[in-house]
Amino acid sequence: MNDRINVLLAETHNDLREQLSAAQRHFARLEQLLGTRESKDIAVLNHAARRLRSSSAGAWVQVLVEAAAPFSARVALFTLHGGSLRLEVTRALYALEPYELEHVSLDAAPAFRSAVETRDTVVAVRTRGEMSAPIAALFGEAVDARFHLFPVSASERVVALLYADGPQDGVQPDALELLATLAGSVIESRAATPANGLLHIGELVESTGLTEPDLHLKARRFARVLVAEMLLYQAEQVKNGRAERDLYTLLKTQIDAAREAYRSAFLVDSAGMADYLHEELVHTLAHDDVELLGKDYPGPQT
Repeated sequence: MNDRINVLLAETHNDLREQLSAAQRHFARLEQLLGTRESKDIAVLNHAARRLRSSSAGAWVQVLVEAAAPFSARVALFTLHGGSLRLEVTRALYALEPYELEHVSLDAAPAFRSAVETRDTVVAVRTRGEMSAPIAALFGEAVDARFHLFPVSASERVVALLYADGPQDGVQPDALELLATLAGSVIESRAATPANGLLHIGELVESTGLTEPDLHLKARRFARVLVAEMLLYQAEQVKNGRAERDLYTLLKTQIDAAREAYRSAFLVDSAGMADYLHEELVHTLAHDDVELLGKDYPGPQT
């Protein structure tokens, strides 16, 4: 199989790759947040991503909670069933906690409802007024403490909420938000996975009958995915490349592969298509400073 096909065949459903693009905004903050624990925690996140991708249909709940445990004193996962919440599992200090909770109406849990409606992270006070009486009774009220809710979204709707609480310095929201994003990616990708588990990006663009605006949107998303993967899997090279103002030299293999993938999928047969990958490399990888890419960076493709 030639290099072009190797690049274009996705390891998982393309929706997973597109959802990963949403994770890119977390990595710059993660570098600062993790500090001396960076290498260890990046390894934990990478391991969690692999486990989520390979987990069976019903195992993602347990995998997500186990992956989230190192990043908060206590984590739990609620799934949504109509207008109700169901507690699936909770873990504190790396040990499972006993729990018993009936279905809780979203209308009785304002913070949870807000997270579902906005599809965004919510931080609220640990009181029954925010959590609902049953959830507050289970987790304990504390007017001077906060809890976090991270939506797990698939197909543009929230299917679950990752809950975290603990001391302020004991919750790492960026890592938890990233894990929730990855979990949503896995769920969405399994809604319609090709029989062989692989997807040809070029065939996807060609066969879906995309309009011109849709094609440009997909190209932008594809570019974000390619750069997000560099941030995730080559975090050390990215940091060193920025420091040395020569990202291209340190990431030449990854950047060249991304350029070929983007060219084959969007530039070969699409007249007038912009090089959104170049824009994303400059904006996200080089913090809007093209000189950080280095003197050997070949520039935008035409």
